[in-house]
Amino acid sequence: MSNVVIVAIVCALAAGAAAAQGAGEPVTRTELLRQQREEKARQVEPYEQNKLEWAMHLGEERLVPLLQRDGIYARLGSLTTGSGFAYGAGFRDRALVRGRGVLDLWAAGSLKKYWTIDARAGYPLAPGDRVLVQGHLHTFSYPAEEFFGVGPASRRVDQAAYDLDGVVAGVQVGVQAAKPFSIGAGVEYTQPTVGPGGSDTLRSIEDVFGTSTAPGLRREHAFSRVLGHLTYDFRQPVNARKGGYYRLDVSRYHDRRGGSETFTRTDLDLRQFVSVLAERRVFAARLRLSTTDADEPGQIPFFLLPTLGGNDTLRGFRAQRFRGAHAILLQGEYRFEIWSALEAALFVDAGKVADRRRDLNFRDLERDYGFGFRLNTDNGVIARVDAAFGSRDGKHLHVVFGGIF
Repeated sequence: MSNVVIVAIVCALAAGAAAAQGAGEPVTRTELLRQQREEKARQVEPYEQNKLEWAMHLGEERLVPLLQRDGIYARLGSLTTGSGFAYGAGFRDRALVRGRGVLDLWAAGSLKKYWTIDARAGYPLAPGDRVLVQGHLHTFSYPAEEFFGVGPASRRVDQAAYDLDGVVAGVQVGVQAAKPFSIGAGVEYTQPTVGPGGSDTLRSIEDVFGTSTAPGLRREHAFSRVLGHLTYDFRQPVNARKGGYYRLDVSRYHDRRGGSETFTRTDLDLRQFVSVLAERRVFAARLRLSTTDADEPGQIPFFLLPTLGGNDTLRGFRAQRFRGAHAILLQGEYRFEIWSALEAALFVDAGKVADRRRDLNFRDLERDYGFGFRLNTDNGVIARVDAAFGSRDGKHLHVVFGGIF
């Protein structure tokens, strides 16, 4: 091959390479991989949230501020254990007097025709809110509260409904004695009225029970109440990952109508939280004891007795399924984070009511177990869903705004 031909071939190859490079085609493997990465980057679409992530974002960014803000806010949740879903609105001002007082007014009604109007005000009497005085006025109508009888032998077949209306007014003073320790005392006046139930599906209480089996039935009542509490709260944060909450409440109810319904009630609530794995796994335990002492045995109005059952105590049973002079409740939960603001939980509940204080032990407890999910922040649970099984009362599903303990 002549030198002229060789030169011509070399020139042709060089021209082809230059043309290919000018057309944007890679001449090396490194250049090819670089161009492929750039092409993929140009084709990437913006990330789209799934429905669960969208709901979580909505709860954190929209729902929580709507419930907690000053001014007009939404009121969602329940009014009592058996009220069903309730909704309403309120007005809150946390800078009422010299930037320190608090005023909170709200009204709400439920799908079961329950309603409540509530007014609360508070003002700190010492720097750092170490001494706080609070007043409240509360009026309500609960037309279909459930009643099964008093004592551990109450039966599901005796289920009935009663209407409970009333007004409550009182004032309390709280003192933050040390950082985790606080004490409080107050006085209260309450005037409840019990009447026939307004349920469309349940028998009315007077068709099943009399005054001997439902003390306080068919009467207007009036009580003055003197109360006090001791609280040791070292939870971190409020929607606890660790720490504990211990509280003792003592109340003395005095029958203002000169009857025989004067009594004392004592409640002890112990909660403990232990976390592992950077606080993403939490073991929560609770023990609650309630006991009453009547000046005359059997004369405590049934609607003021301790109760168990429903979405916040024995979740495998109907609301207020058990009612008695004394009660014990044990609850345990294993809570684990799925995503930010979303937790799952496995739980077990056990408890019972008793006619005599000496029967307040760990024998013959009613039990249930289940699982649930919580939409939450560090300041509390926004909403939760609990499915309970294993009780003699059947399966129960609870959808609730707010936490349990």
